[in-house]
Amino acid sequence: MSATARLNLPYIAPLQAQKQVSYNEAMAVLDQLVQPVVLSRSLDTPPADPAEGDTYLVGPAAAGAWAGRAHSFATWRDGGWSFRAPAPGWLAYVADTDEIAMAQAGGGWQSFVTTGGAALAKLGIHASADLGTRLAVAADGTLFTHDGADHRLTLNKAAAGDTASLVFATGYAGRAELGTAGDDALHVKLSADGTTWSEALRLLADGSVRLPQGQLAFPATANPAADAHTLDDYEEGTWTPGLAFGGLATGITYGAGTLGRYTKIGRTVAASGALVLTAKGSATGTAAVTGLPFANADDGLYVSASIGFTSGLSGLTGAVIGVVAPAASRISLFASNNGASVTLNNGHFSAATQLYVAVTYDV
Repeated sequence: MSATARLNLPYIAPLQAQKQVSYNEAMAVLDQLVQPVVLSRSLDTPPADPAEGDTYLVGPAAAGAWAGRAHSFATWRDGGWSFRAPAPGWLAYVADTDEIAMAQAGGGWQSFVTTGGAALAKLGIHASADLGTRLAVAADGTLFTHDGADHRLTLNKAAAGDTASLVFATGYAGRAELGTAGDDALHVKLSADGTTWSEALRLLADGSVRLPQGQLAFPATANPAADAHTLDDYEEGTWTPGLAFGGLATGITYGAGTLGRYTKIGRTVAASGALVLTAKGSATGTAAVTGLPFANADDGLYVSASIGFTSGLSGLTGAVIGVVAPAASRISLFASNNGASVTLNNGHFSAATQLYVAVTYDV
């Protein structure tokens, strides 16, 4: 054998004269083929004024000094062209197109790919990629950054009914999904097991917001927002209406119909209740319904309450009205009398008095 099997490097024969000739030829071939960089692979004829060491991949329609050397490495060396035919799978960097080219089994070159085609078919970075997951990365972090200004990450799907989404997983089982799944609305979905999913939020193209589960939870302790346009609390509950005379409730007892409920949205409270006496007790003084679930805001504003139904009262000439003072959690009771108000007291009540109240106020 006078040359190596793979790169066709010349051997130095036993007792060969001028051994440096074979050695230098082998070095020149290695210089041509190891970490090969070619200027172009689009020329069929040689350039007019090549520099020493300039290397090209000869085009498919080789002509002139390159005739019959299609697809070969052509290197300008010592005033002439030196050619090397590639083996399938050899790689070369092509400078004018900034690409890696790979020699094909039937001759010719193509952009480097793993399974054929016009682009890199898959890439695994410290992870195994396949033709389903073509890009796989195993790392503590992944950074996509700008190249001078903006940066936009695009997930594109074929049609509105398809899915373009980000899935967040634990142990490769999905736990959260964000994207356009099945339509062009933005969906936020959650799963406890990767199998059963609940949609928590849906944003439509018209800017509207949907809560498919119908629930928006706030913390048990409100976190008031300084921004007047921010909803910061929601609460539903019950309260127990009571009656006091002069601030006291001595001996007053109530029937089973005494109850109340409220809803608080942001700073606004809507409360309603029913008060049914079975004994009015012995306290005296001005009358008030007590036990509102929150105190009225301490901003100087008095709030009127609606007394929708009364019975068991006496000595009145007009309708019963109510007022909640600033910072108070009680409804002071009055009666309307020809455009004026009369304070109610224990004398107006009986052991069978009933009141139904409703009030909306801010806290």
